[in-house]
Amino acid sequence: MTADASPRVSIRVARADNGFDESLETLKRTGEKRLLWSVDERGRLVRRRSSGTVAVRSREVHRVNLASGRQFELASDQQVLKVDGWAPVSDLAGGSRVGVLRRLGAPTEPRAMNDAEIILLAHMIGDGSCVRRQPIRYASIDEENLAAVTIAAAHFGVTAIRDEYAAARVTTLRLPAPYRLARGKRNPIAEWLDGLGLFGLRSYEKFVPAEVFAPPTEQVALFLRHLWATDGSVRWDAKTKQGRVYYASTSRALIEGVLQLLLRVGVQGRVTRIRKAGYRDCWHLTIDRAANQIAFLTKVGVHGARGVKAREVVTELAGRVRRPGTDSIPLEVWCTVKNTMAERDWSDKDFALATNTRFDGPRMWTHCPGRVRLHRISNALGNRGLHDLATNDIYWDKIVSTAGIGRREIFELRMAEDHPIVVGGLLVRRATVECDRGRKQFDGLPVSRNIHDTSQG
Repeated sequence: MTADASPRVSIRVARADNGFDESLETLKRTGEKRLLWSVDERGRLVRRRSSGTVAVRSREVHRVNLASGRQFELASDQQVLKVDGWAPVSDLAGGSRVGVLRRLGAPTEPRAMNDAEIILLAHMIGDGSCVRRQPIRYASIDEENLAAVTIAAAHFGVTAIRDEYAAARVTTLRLPAPYRLARGKRNPIAEWLDGLGLFGLRSYEKFVPAEVFAPPTEQVALFLRHLWATDGSVRWDAKTKQGRVYYASTSRALIEGVLQLLLRVGVQGRVTRIRKAGYRDCWHLTIDRAANQIAFLTKVGVHGARGVKAREVVTELAGRVRRPGTDSIPLEVWCTVKNTMAERDWSDKDFALATNTRFDGPRMWTHCPGRVRLHRISNALGNRGLHDLATNDIYWDKIVSTAGIGRREIFELRMAEDHPIVVGGLLVRRATVECDRGRKQFDGLPVSRNIHDTSQG
């Protein structure tokens, strides 16, 4: 790239065969037709073979920040899904809500890892040290974590050596090679970590290796369970009567990898940056909302002492009223509800009675409905579009900010029928001129078209 050339924007798409994200640059270079994640017209997760071509275009690019902490750089004419239809990125504004995936399925070609490797990898990413020309170490105050690492290290033939540091109130495990290091021989754990791209990295450089995305979902849960036992936090806040569940790291790349892994177990996360003078920025991946926390703590859980706290949180949350919070449907959905009511000649009171909803006058239409409530409404009205919105695989994330960042070269995947692809969890499509001239398009959810038609009429 010359000094005058604009920087290229890297776009990574979610693969359905191995569970990992792959750059469009790689797809262009290899020319392979990968199996990718997408959604159908009902908003349900499906697999589609990439059927178009990857091109490099110079486009005006916008940076979009979502409430979940996700960040994207997208071409201004690329489109994202709103509840009332597809909209170009250039038309987005703060406060709008766009569709992201609420879950990811298991890969079609899963590659299982040894459980001992999964466990050791999680602990080494969290509390391990594998700096070059230094002994491989692991530190913890949790005896169950120390035991897990000791057992997992034996898989490599390594006997952990325990060192007590009373002043620091921590125990360290040294993980030496089981043989003399000479003539090119390496510590087997060091060689293994090097193959994963992790050896020699500092904590702020660590990431989730591609190999962790390929195993079956139960092994993904095993990895998360042990990772959360390192730099994770789970506790019940008695003052606010809420569970507090988060994972902390100085590596943004690691946090983004964990955020994607959570989708494999159907859990949503929210990323925030914590700043403190004199320290590196720290990133918190928070799991909030009672239903979301229960899903994580029951499907995944936490190893060791934090596991006791996790069970306490589940006990406290059991039986409590679970409000939808951010997991709701945008306000525009009420347009479809009111149209259906008009067809049936229903009043607001008729609607409240039929849907077992408290009648609150005009205020009833000013709050975004949760998925459970909308499902009840869809049954009362017999509207399949509303039913799909209440049960599909789309989570409506709020835009915090969007801004143009200038002209850039950007990779674009033009699917033959303009089906959406998944970019960092976000549903994106590229509406080409050929599509607009008559090629079959993915128009969005049925209820989205109803809302759009109503607004036009």
